[in-house]
Amino acid sequence: MPETSPVVLVTGGSAGLGKIIAKTFLNAGYRVMIVGRSTERLQNAADELDGGDRLAIATCDVSELAQCHELAEQINTQFGRLDTLVNCIGTSDRGVVTELTADRLKQLWQDNVLTTLHCSQAMLILLEQSHGSIVNIGSLAGKVGARYLGGYVTAKHALTGLTQQMRLEWRDRDVHVALVSPGPIRRPDAGQRYAQHNSEALPESASAPGGGTKVKGLPPETVAAAVLKCAQRKKTDLVLPGHLRCLIAIGNAFPRLGDWLLLKFSR
Repeated sequence: MPETSPVVLVTGGSAGLGKIIAKTFLNAGYRVMIVGRSTERLQNAADELDGGDRLAIATCDVSELAQCHELAEQINTQFGRLDTLVNCIGTSDRGVVTELTADRLKQLWQDNVLTTLHCSQAMLILLEQSHGSIVNIGSLAGKVGARYLGGYVTAKHALTGLTQQMRLEWRDRDVHVALVSPGPIRRPDAGQRYAQHNSEALPESASAPGGGTKVKGLPPETVAAAVLKCAQRKKTDLVLPGHLRCLIAIGNAFPRLGDWLLLKFSR
C-alpha cells in the first residue's frame, strides 16, 4: 500500500468485535495495527485476517501509560502516521449494586476507562498531525442505567463523559472524538458467559445479553461499519440500534417515564 494510505490502530483487536473492526478497516483500504496482551492470540488473529503487509500486530497492556507511549513510537516507526484510533478494550459484568465491591469497580473502570484514556493520550500527537479521529466503543449501558449489570453501567457512563470531554478539549487540535454505543452484540457464547454467576440476587434472565433487555443482538459487522463511518465522516455519537436514541432522550427528559421504559424493555 502507498505510504499515503490511512492507518488505524485497534485495541482489543485479537478477538471478538475488535477483530471484526480490524477486518472492516482492512476492506476499506486502511493499514491496520491490532493490539492486545497475548502475542499468540494476536498472531492467530493476523493469520485469520490475512492482511499481508497492511496488517501489523503489537503486544501491549494499554492500561499502562508507558507502554502506550512505546506503542505510539512503534506505529510511527512502522507506518509513519496514524489516522484513527479505535478503543475497543472493555469488560462487561453481571451483579447487583448491593454486592458491588470497590475492587470490582476499580477493575471495570481500569478496563473500560483507563485503557481508553492512556491510549488516547499517547496517540494524540500522531492524530493531531494527521487531523485524525478517535472512536471509543461505549454501550447502551453508558447512556442509561440498567438492572443486573453490576459495575459495568458505572464504568460505561464514565467512558461516555470522558469521550465528550476529549471531544470538546481536542477539537482545537483538530482531533475528532466519537462514541459508538451499541446494544447487545451477537456472539457465540451469548447467554452463557454469565450463566454461572455467584449471586442469588440475580434472576436467570440476567445472564442473557444486555442483562435480559428485550433488544435483538446486533451483528458485529453492523457495529464495525458504524465505527468506520465515525472515522471517515466525523460522526460524533452513534447509538445502535438507532431508534433507541429517541427512548434515551425521552428517559432523560422524563425520568419516571424513562424508568418505566427500562423496566418494560427488560425481563
